[in-house]
Amino acid sequence: MKESSLRLSHVLWLVSINIGLLPGNARAKEGYQYPELLVVPKASQEIAQNAATENKTRYSTHVLLQAPAFLTLTAGLMATSMKSSEGKDASLIATSVGAGWLLGTWAMSAYYTPYRNAQQELSSMPEKTLEQTLAKERRAEEGLYAPAYIMRRVQYIAAVTNFAAAIGVATVEEENTKAQAVALVAAAAAFLPIVFDHPWIAHYDQQQDYKKRIYGPLTQVTLLQAGPGTPWVPGIDISMRF
Repeated sequence: MKESSLRLSHVLWLVSINIGLLPGNARAKEGYQYPELLVVPKASQEIAQNAATENKTRYSTHVLLQAPAFLTLTAGLMATSMKSSEGKDASLIATSVGAGWLLGTWAMSAYYTPYRNAQQELSSMPEKTLEQTLAKERRAEEGLYAPAYIMRRVQYIAAVTNFAAAIGVATVEEENTKAQAVALVAAAAAFLPIVFDHPWIAHYDQQQDYKKRIYGPLTQVTLLQAGPGTPWVPGIDISMRF
């Protein structure tokens, strides 16, 4: 009888623990809690803030791509004095790659404004109900995610192409010490977009970090008892919601 009672107490204890692990503690009157709605600042607020400053900073946003591109272009132009066919080819490639990235990033700055585009779309979305508000916040998160997704790929392409073009000039057998020195600097600078986060990536990652902080595994320190007659011991409540 005592053993059965002890087992029953263990079952009740486990049930009480697991109830605390259920989303929202199973309190229907409070509804489900969505991290998109609880995070501060919300994704829509981040979009609005970034959209407000996007026009002022649009031509400095891609400096991490433009700095190595400028060095690659400079190395290519300096290498035009090389007389060998290998040197001329390396010069043409480096000049084309550097100029291409400078023009490409300038065009992106001029015509692609992801935060203002997202803000215009969000401003037309209603938020009278929970579902509408949630849909708006999730669309705002997509507005933060889209430019970050694009830039994660662009930064690697830029790094590889600038590095390859710069190394092409630096390894030409014909001696041109100034051009080759600049090319080596350009090759090292090619990895700047990977070492340092682009603003689009930083904005999205920061928002994700804010959201992760809402639900952590450790909710509170408490006292637990394995069963009747057993001593109370320090323990922790664990939340399975993140």
